[in-house]
Amino acid sequence: MRFTFLRLAPLWATLSTSSPLHAAASLLVDDAGTTPRGTCQLESWTRRAASHLELTAVPACTLAGTELSLGLSHLRGEGTLPWALGAKRALRHWHGERLQLAASIETAGDLRQAGARSWALNLPLSVALGRQSLSAAHFNAGWSRSRHERGITLGAGIDIRIAPTWSLLAEQARDAARHRSSQLGIRRHLPGEASLDLLAGRADGRNATSWITVGLNLPLSR
Repeated sequence: MRFTFLRLAPLWATLSTSSPLHAAASLLVDDAGTTPRGTCQLESWTRRAASHLELTAVPACTLAGTELSLGLSHLRGEGTLPWALGAKRALRHWHGERLQLAASIETAGDLRQAGARSWALNLPLSVALGRQSLSAAHFNAGWSRSRHERGITLGAGIDIRIAPTWSLLAEQARDAARHRSSQLGIRRHLPGEASLDLLAGRADGRNATSWITVGLNLPLSR
């Protein structure tokens, strides 16, 4: 997914013209791609943790070169309804788009509480691996602030094509409180640029927890 959903919303209860350089969706680390011009996408996932079940949907469209996103979640068992608004724009590319850099800004809150409760800036960099650019590495550096904490956020992940329709996913991210989260899983590439993810994740720190995620990314025509 190009939209990071603050990359903290999926862990709320415990505590962001495209090419083949795809990463995000139900992942923690964003890529430098955006939704192709003239199309939209719907990224959704369900995440089961010990204390709650998360259901998330994130539609996104690109207008005037900027991808605009709206993320909505329901954390069953926690009584929260997180939301996030994001804007993302590609900055530049090098070597025939084998290296891509983008910038995103996001704000998030809870539908049951007035006003935004956090915001984040992020710079995702994607690096194609191999001549066909079917595999990629993704690196994030940013800053986030909430009512309880602020600081630098970091992340790194890989998307390695291991078969024509299968990819291996692995990543680790650090939030503003320096808590680390990691995920490992697989992606099934479906017809029409759709994809299905299966991931196992863990967050360390004072609120350590584990989860299983199933994510679906669907491209849509406007």
